[in-house]
This record gives sequence, structure tokens and C-alpha cells, in this order.
Amino acid sequence: MQKGSIIVFTVLILTMILTITLTLTRIFIPRIRTITEAANSVSAIYAADSAIEWCLYTNRGKTPSLAQPAMGNSATYQIYNNGNPSICPNGEALNYRTVGTFRGVSRSFEVSEI
Repeated sequence: MQKGSIIVFTVLILTMILTITLTLTRIFIPRIRTITEAANSVSAIYAADSAIEWCLYTNRGKTPSLAQPAMGNSATYQIYNNGNPSICPNGEALNYRTVGTFRGVSRSFEVSEI
């Protein structure tokens, strides 16, 4: 009778360990995902900010003109003028929106004249 009780006891212990592991996984996976998205959000903000700063500089007609910013971390940005994809031409009214994207997270900035 004791030989069979050891197997039952072992199965119960393993079941408890598995339950605790699965519970901790359900708690921590969303938090890890949130932390990762926050880090990606910073890179997306920097990309959008670089693009909007470049638009402001270009619009002022400063010399020497600067090349479009290039992101070293594979972040991308898109510039919109009046809702249409665009570049930042010199001398037009300020109405720009830039969207920076990094690993599926997007952040944007907008500048407009009133």
C-alpha cells in the first residue's frame, strides 16, 4: 500500500508545481509584454520627433539644409502634410504630422499653424 501512495503523492506535488508555474506565467507574461512595448514606444517617439524637427528646420529655410533623418535602429517614420504622405517642402504652411514606428508600436507628433 505504501508503494502506491508514493506515486499518488508525486503526482500531487507535480500538479501543484505545474499549477503554480502556469499561474505565474499568466501573471508575468502580460507585464513583460507591456515593458517591451514601452521600450519600443521610446524608439517610435524618437523617430517621430526626429522627423518633425527635420520638418521644422527645413520649413524655416535654414542653410545648410539637412538630409532627411535616418534611424539607426530600424525605426521608421512617415511624414504627412494635410493628411497626405509627403516630405517637408520649404516655405509651405506648417501642417505636418509625423508617425514613428518601431517593432509594431507607433507614436506621432503634429505641428500646425493656426
